[in-house]
Amino acid sequence: MKIDDNNRIEALFLSERCMAVVCAFIASMGLISLVLFRNEMELFEIFGLLVKVVTAVMIYFAFRSYKWDAAKGLLGSVLFSLMYHEAYLVLVKLWSQDFDTYLVAGVWGSLYLAAAGMTLWMTVIITVNHFMVNYTLKSNPKNLMLNRISIIFKFATYILLLAANRRLGLSSSLMWKNILEYLTDIAILLLVIMTESQFDNFKKLRQELLAEKRKGGMEK
Repeated sequence: MKIDDNNRIEALFLSERCMAVVCAFIASMGLISLVLFRNEMELFEIFGLLVKVVTAVMIYFAFRSYKWDAAKGLLGSVLFSLMYHEAYLVLVKLWSQDFDTYLVAGVWGSLYLAAAGMTLWMTVIITVNHFMVNYTLKSNPKNLMLNRISIIFKFATYILLLAANRRLGLSSSLMWKNILEYLTDIAILLLVIMTESQFDNFKKLRQELLAEKRKGGMEK
């Protein structure tokens, strides 16, 4: 039997083993950041990182226990934590305290500022769409498509952040601290895709079962 690329990709995102790997990656990146760069982090950053790590791991165990509503709420929480952390970075640090520092760095500094702002905006869209897609009886195709476009765009801005981060002339420790943070957030995005794919799949399955039930009732 031939399996097309779309089905292969969908099967990947519906794999519980892949979810476990992604959650383990998030946890390991978070713990490495805490061990290596704790002294360079503000209390807010440490708290935000702990929230992301703990929530991501809890999402996986909620799915394993078939607690769908808990997984929905936890996914919303990890998205909100990501959005809040990015808002703090962009609005409080980059665009107030360090704005001139990054502008002096030239093109790569400007790209870093622009990418940080765009990734925050994409997180806002993804977070809003998470609630609109997963808390309605039927998935809205327009919202689902917008969510996927936002996630793809966010991946692109993360790659830009990683590239700019290497060219800003930051200290080695700060550069690696940022790299680990962005890799953790990329893994969180993968977790979002996998979890929402599961939700969408369950909705389709529910609709098919209801359709069969109605058909069986009509035949009787």
